[in-house]
Amino acid sequence: MGYSLNIEQRGEYLHATVSGECTLVNVLSYFEEIYGACILYRCSNVLIEENLLGPNLDTFDIFVVITKNYQRLKNINVRLAYVDLNAKHDIERLKFSENLAHIRGINVKVFYEYNLQKMIAWLLDKETILY
Repeated sequence: MGYSLNIEQRGEYLHATVSGECTLVNVLSYFEEIYGACILYRCSNVLIEENLLGPNLDTFDIFVVITKNYQRLKNINVRLAYVDLNAKHDIERLKFSENLAHIRGINVKVFYEYNLQKMIAWLLDKETILY
């Protein structure tokens, strides 16, 4: 099973919704598409709503995703708001991915509950830098 990604430009940010199977290949692929959309729309604010089925990526796969993407995301000054809609996913792995991204200089915030208003407010607040 693959994944489905929808990216909408909403003013100052891109809103990406992704669903499908939680695999390393799928996560790497959808990040590739999001990066392309950032370039296409000249927009570095991205809200990701992820609802992938199956267990979280393991810590090694998370490391792979971050290391394959961090430099180019830094180059275009990406700011990511991220929420995982799969309640079965391990919060500790989400915290690990957020911390690793911060170490690599990516301005990302993981939200542990769905609150669109809070996510957008954080995303567009240029005063808050987490890394």
